[in-house]
Amino acid sequence: MDDVIKHLMRLGLTEYEARAYVATVSLGEGTVNEISRESGVPRSRAYDVMERLAEKGFVEMGNTNPICYRANDPLTASDRLMEEVRRANNEIIKGLREIGKKAEKRNNPVWTLTSDWAIERKVEELLDAAREEVAFIFLSHGAILRYAGLIADRSKEKKVTAVLAHRPENHVSRLGHARVMRLRPIAGSFSDVEGTLRERGFVTGDGRYCIEMVMVADQDTTLLLTSEENGHRAIIIQGTVLNLFGHDAVKRLIDGAEEVVANAAGGSCLQTAAHASHGREAQLRTRR
Repeated sequence: MDDVIKHLMRLGLTEYEARAYVATVSLGEGTVNEISRESGVPRSRAYDVMERLAEKGFVEMGNTNPICYRANDPLTASDRLMEEVRRANNEIIKGLREIGKKAEKRNNPVWTLTSDWAIERKVEELLDAAREEVAFIFLSHGAILRYAGLIADRSKEKKVTAVLAHRPENHVSRLGHARVMRLRPIAGSFSDVEGTLRERGFVTGDGRYCIEMVMVADQDTTLLLTSEENGHRAIIIQGTVLNLFGHDAVKRLIDGAEEVVANAAGGSCLQTAAHASHGREAQLRTRR
């Protein structure tokens, strides 16, 4: 019940309104006194709360003395809340865009995100905006599980390469049309940063940072995903010499990686990147 109340509050009801509505649903119908006892809403506040719920269409009032309240269908009530939230959201977006048009734009090449939701949206945004190719280096097993569905979907229309440090053969089928490769062992450093490759990612020598994923979109945007003490952090670098270093590091790792290809039995096998490239060229010559 507590979870339902929390969700109703997220949709715009006050705590007392949410508690009273849930209590009314539980009772079927009831007087203010009965709903107050069931919900824990003080009787002195329950009258106003039930009137507000009636105005919002959550309950019906009976023509009785004392007045009885009956809960309207939860689906209907929820749909009404959602519609109000959608209208408010549309107005917010419209207003903020108008405000944003007047804002001074600064050319900052490096940005940081710390919200998991914002990071996932940024990865999705970069994938959707890519015109040429997107490359991922997955140093964490958890990161590939988090983004496999998105990559599988976008690889239907985008050229995507995914280099995995951990068990790539287990993920070939999950990654759709993406080119899947195994990362060759990292001997003591990753792009000149001292550390150790582990299941959870590349842990820097001082133990402060754990690099989970590197993403390069169209060679001009790099996203570096790390996990730290307080959660995840994504650093986005665009159009600077730092991005060139990121792109070069990813290219070196791809060039040295082994491609994982599905075999006829539905399993997978490994090829070096160069060997896989020669194989594709031979197939093209045969078709001609």
